[in-house]
Amino acid sequence: MESLSLGQIAGIITLFSVIIGAIASIIAFSKKFISKVLSPINEKIDHLEEVSTTGRNNIELQLIKMILVNFINDIEQGNHKTQIQKQNAYELFDRYTTLGGNSYVHDRWEKLIKEGKI
Repeated sequence: MESLSLGQIAGIITLFSVIIGAIASIIAFSKKFISKVLSPINEKIDHLEEVSTTGRNNIELQLIKMILVNFINDIEQGNHKTQIQKQNAYELFDRYTTLGGNSYVHDRWEKLIKEGKI
């Protein structure tokens, strides 16, 4: 078996160090490059998610508003509502206000509460 000199060992260590450094540099460059390439795509995805959520909330708000208007009209016309229907209406009204609804529905709702109809 041939013995290695101190210089050869130092050369091998240097070679491995250079190879490891090169691999680390390539990985760092790749991460930055991929991040730069994917950044606009991520921004577009975030924007689409925001638009989608806003659209869903607006649709939900309008549907709840229609249901509440029908419920309020029924009450104002003297139609009887069960306790479950009233509880459901309260839950819908809470969701309506959470979504930002605050229009004539709110005023009419408050009026019916003061009159003890709901």
